[in-house]
Amino acid sequence: MRRISLFAATIATLFLAQTAIAQGQDFSKVKIKIDDLGHGLYMLTGAGGNIGVSAGEDGVFIIDDQFAPLSAKIKAAIGTISDKPIRFVINTHWHGDHTGGNENFGKDGAIIVAQDNVYARMSVDQVMPAFNRTVPAAPRVALPVITYRENMTLHQNGHTVAIHHVHNAHTDGDSLIRFTDANVVHMGDTYFAGRFPFIDSA
Repeated sequence: MRRISLFAATIATLFLAQTAIAQGQDFSKVKIKIDDLGHGLYMLTGAGGNIGVSAGEDGVFIIDDQFAPLSAKIKAAIGTISDKPIRFVINTHWHGDHTGGNENFGKDGAIIVAQDNVYARMSVDQVMPAFNRTVPAAPRVALPVITYRENMTLHQNGHTVAIHHVHNAHTDGDSLIRFTDANVVHMGDTYFAGRFPFIDSA
């Protein structure tokens, strides 16, 4: 039991440090990197959760949108991929490094999609005991417009995109997004590369 408690405390400390860095980060120095996955699919990395991009004849949709100060850089990077509008934003969960750009993309007319609990969480203030902070409710334009309970399917750019709710994982509103024909999966924070995942049990 002591080992488990020590391990949990260590993980919490790591994430507290990361959150503090993110809050005080100079986003002007962040560069958005584009990886071409084929099939009109791309991955963008910068600061926060990786962004999935689908670009094609129907327009662009993205999976997650990192922090608000990076929205202009993200849009510029996407502009090198496609000159079509960003029609949808799919949030894998409610945390700010995945939804911080919602307001900016929502103001541009993007439709935000997420699991029901993401809307519920973002609609009111959230207390995160692990980080000893309160996250204020999101403005209306940043909230999901379309939500789902268990599964939904999106047909865009020639892809069948299966969206699945993962119960009680990183949060209570996690989504896995699978491009069924391209064998590409965006896992949000249900997968952490190289370290034990953080479970937000609030």
